[in-house]
Amino acid sequence: MKRRDFCKGLAVTLAAGTLAPAAALPQAGAATALVGRAVPDDYYTLWYRSDRCGADLRHDYYYSDSLFDHPATEYDNQLALATLGMAAAADCPWESDQRYWMEGEVGRADHIRDAFAKLGFTEVQLFNYTHSLNDTPDTVGCAIARKTLVRGGRQVTIIGAFLRGSGYGAEWSGNLHAGPGSAHVGFVTAARQLVEKIRGYVQTSAKRQPLGTLKLWMGGYSRGGGVANLVAARLPAVLPQLEKKNTFVYTFAAPASLTAADCPDLQQDYDNNHAADGSLKKNWGTSNIFNIVSSGDVIPRILPAEWGFYRNGNDRFLPSTVIPEELEALNDRSAGMEGTPIDFGRLAVSEETDAVLRSMLDLFCDRQTYYKGYEDAMRCMLQCATTRTAEEVTRGIVRDDAAVVAQLRSMELMQRFPQEKVERCVQAASALSRPVLEKLGSAVPLQAQQIVIPMLAVGLCFELQPETVQLVADFVLSTITVKGQLSGILKTVLCHFQENYITVLEAYDPADHGMTPYTRREEL
Repeated sequence: MKRRDFCKGLAVTLAAGTLAPAAALPQAGAATALVGRAVPDDYYTLWYRSDRCGADLRHDYYYSDSLFDHPATEYDNQLALATLGMAAAADCPWESDQRYWMEGEVGRADHIRDAFAKLGFTEVQLFNYTHSLNDTPDTVGCAIARKTLVRGGRQVTIIGAFLRGSGYGAEWSGNLHAGPGSAHVGFVTAARQLVEKIRGYVQTSAKRQPLGTLKLWMGGYSRGGGVANLVAARLPAVLPQLEKKNTFVYTFAAPASLTAADCPDLQQDYDNNHAADGSLKKNWGTSNIFNIVSSGDVIPRILPAEWGFYRNGNDRFLPSTVIPEELEALNDRSAGMEGTPIDFGRLAVSEETDAVLRSMLDLFCDRQTYYKGYEDAMRCMLQCATTRTAEEVTRGIVRDDAAVVAQLRSMELMQRFPQEKVERCVQAASALSRPVLEKLGSAVPLQAQQIVIPMLAVGLCFELQPETVQLVADFVLSTITVKGQLSGILKTVLCHFQENYITVLEAYDPADHGMTPYTRREEL
């Protein structure tokens, strides 16, 4: 962000009352650093991966060590924004995708390392960042670091743990690994593993030096947010020295992954927005887990409340809007950020997202129908969308039918189908791909050309209805390429990108957050 744009944006924010004047911001005061370093209360420029722009971009976030002086059960919009910046930095850089195919595992954690260094955290450890982009494990990347300070005569250790939510390749297929029960297998498996990793980090740190009062700062976006929501519930049981009031957790665009009937050890303040009889509370209950969700984003609602799926803690829905003045203000704010500005008039409002979700529920009918009839097919389609060869990436080739057949035959879940059936489906997918690609417009992205036939062939092998195959392909291609006709699906996809969350979270006062998705409209 250019300095003049940043100053202009800050002035607008102050005028709107969403930030306190600089004199009123919390001050860290004198602090002695034992591990890491204390940093001035200030705005810090953090890098993040923009899948929407296909680039690595920067944004400025306010940070102070004093953000952790109040109980974690008190919602803090400044801390929420700082957590969003760190969660976005935990993603693998866009640039590292290309470097991966040329140099191997290089630079996958550059953004989060840089962010930790700027905020004074050290002893960085990385978990699950070195999986091949073509692997499909039920894991999630996590970067963790710490600082130990003496503040006001008290020793305090702040541990930051941020979960990767983008740039992880074929691991994306695990987002749809819900399994047969009432808990999302892909997220639960990743959460249980990560709990042990974080416990080990804390125990090792304590052996090196007394930690004093332990405070945990955790966040995640999308897949990372869904897993962080579960990890946060489990950690107090395995880290007795970690008090709830000192466990600061903010998730963003996090999918729901549990019903009340499963995994009680991964539940804390479960479905905190509703009373025991299912009615919506008038006010948020006490929790240290806050889930920030865009009202137009369908991803956090993929496993829907209609099937009994909720999150731990308090869901805080950022509003969508159709008010012209607000849309203009959001567009102006977006224009001050790096990258291509967002046209907020093109984003889904909550009613449009409701319609997309209803179409999905009509298609899948119920939880078991999805598991038995669609889950494996959709996992394989997503694997095809994110699995690429070095030649595709570095030379831009599009695989011929024989190479696509070989690709599909190498996938574990596809090995149930005989060679002849796979070959027939690949041939049929070639013809079906034309109308699907036409929806992306005149300039069809190379990646869409590379992945469309394998995706469609998978759907045909699983004998999904052709219109269902096209629907899923449309959704995946819209997500991957951010192109196509401005359908309800694409409008919800645009809501899922981090730029939307950054802009809206900065623009709206916490008083405008809702317990359920909603759209701001002109009063009659």
